[in-house]
Amino acid sequence: MTTQSTRKRAAIIDAAINLFQDNGFQGTSMDAIAAKAEVSKRTVYNHFPSKQDLFETIAHFVWESANNAITISYNPLKPLQEQLYDLAMEELVLVSNAEFLKLTRVLMAEFIHEPGMAQSIIARFNQEQSSLNIWMQQAVEHGHLKENEQGEAATQFHALIKSHAFWPQIMFGQESMPNDKHHEFARKVCIMFLAAYGV
Repeated sequence: MTTQSTRKRAAIIDAAINLFQDNGFQGTSMDAIAAKAEVSKRTVYNHFPSKQDLFETIAHFVWESANNAITISYNPLKPLQEQLYDLAMEELVLVSNAEFLKLTRVLMAEFIHEPGMAQSIIARFNQEQSSLNIWMQQAVEHGHLKENEQGEAATQFHALIKSHAFWPQIMFGQESMPNDKHHEFARKVCIMFLAAYGV
């Protein structure tokens, strides 16, 4: 059951996202967020002690969305390429989501202006293992992927997908890849990835 407090918290986050997108982090005040969310300033501070805390909450939501997009557990009995294809398709669904792209643009804009903030947030997230990292490690342990530095294979897998289906949309405002192109693109990603890391 959704409580009034939960609804207000969601309204505050939504207001902050829209204002950060329009005015930037520095150009947005807690007063403006309270007004946009139609709550008191005290209510905003009750949920978020500072604007930085609110921004980090949004960043964590984006990280969790990306992490939770990987729902496939490694299966040593299933052909590796089939599993990689399924992973690529899940990733493509995520990076084609308009809300996810909107949130990521908000973060990227501030990370460019505030590299110290970016380093702090990324360092915290790096302490948590992603679902894809765990999947890749298990594939290595079962002898189905080559040994690699921790996180290297997952980073390269992400890079193959995001080079065409994420960064052009984030940096240049291109349209998301059409759904009917996902299958062929995912297939090519798997081929390229296995050329480097396949056993």
